[in-house]
Parts: sequence; structure tokens; C-alpha cells
Amino acid sequence: GDWDEGYSIQKTSDQGYIIVGHATPFGADNYDVYLIKTNVNGETLWTKTYGGPENERGLSVQQTSDHGYILVGYTLSFGAGNSDVGLIKVDSLGNLLWLKTYGGSGDDIGESVQQTYDGGYIVVGNTELFGAGNGDVYLIKTDADGDTLWTKTYGDIYQDFGYSVQLTTDQGYVIAGSKLSPGSLSDVYLIK
Repeated sequence: GDWDEGYSIQKTSDQGYIIVGHATPFGADNYDVYLIKTNVNGETLWTKTYGGPENERGLSVQQTSDHGYILVGYTLSFGAGNSDVGLIKVDSLGNLLWLKTYGGSGDDIGESVQQTYDGGYIVVGNTELFGAGNGDVYLIKTDADGDTLWTKTYGDIYQDFGYSVQLTTDQGYVIAGSKLSPGSLSDVYLIK
């Protein structure tokens, strides 16, 4: 399309790569989540798009224990209004298994996803209305089907952003992001 972008790449168990981003379908004005699977040489094996009538974007992808993939980003077509966190599970060939949304009437975006030890998922991103206000880190724990087990927000009345989440050896999580504070432009924000 006219406006295709990749945001996340991971090596896959077959030594190829999986890439997620967004693409503009031929003849469409909106963009959809775009998933590309390549071989070890970077040659395309297959591509898939996922989306509705509005804009969708994929920002993070991981291969899952069943050799499928979990994708997170945001959706404007589905959910509670404005942008919502969109979590998409697909099989090893990219066929859609489920799509779940999380968020409220403000802008909510998923930035990073990992499969957790229990087979569920941990998502970090940003929420506009949940939390202390003006934008907070948004942490979502789901089960293997994407159903919410719990959510947490972190931040204060200034803008806080979560960009990456990783599992820790004590079965907790570490989040990297940024924090806007009075008198400074932005600080690195590390949450354990």
C-alpha cells in the first residue's frame, strides 16, 4: 500500500522472522494490522491483515508456545470508543483465532506483549482515562484466551507512558517507559 510500516520483529523457531506493523489495503483509506512471516533469508512466506472499517495498528508481536503468534497494538474499529488496546491471537499460518479489546472511552494503546508462564499474556501500554489522569501506564494480565484477569495503572497527574514489558525470573514483570515531570522534558520510567 501507500503507507506500510513495520514496528516489531522477532526471530521464530524455524529461524525465520515475524514482523508486525500496519498496511493500507488496496483501494482503502484506513490501515490494518499487517503481519509478515519470512524465512531465514527474509523472503516472504505469507502475509495477513486484520482490521475493520477504521484504523488498526500492530506494535508488538511474539511467537507463542503453540507456534502461533500474539500481536498487540490498537484498534479504532472495535472496543469501547476512540482507540482501544487490541490483542490478536493467530495460529502458525496467521489465521485469526481471536481478537480482544481493552480500554474505555479515551485513547488506549497496547505497546508490548509477552506470553506469561501460565500460558496467558501480559500487555503494557497507555491509557488516557483510567488511572490518575493525562495518560498513565496500563498493564493488563490475561488468561490464554485473552480474558482479563487484572489490570493496573501506574502514574501521576502528568503523562506517563509504558513501552516495553518483560517477564522476570521471580514471575513478576518489569516495564520500561517514560515519565513527564514538571521542570523536565521526560525521564526514563522503570517499574518492577
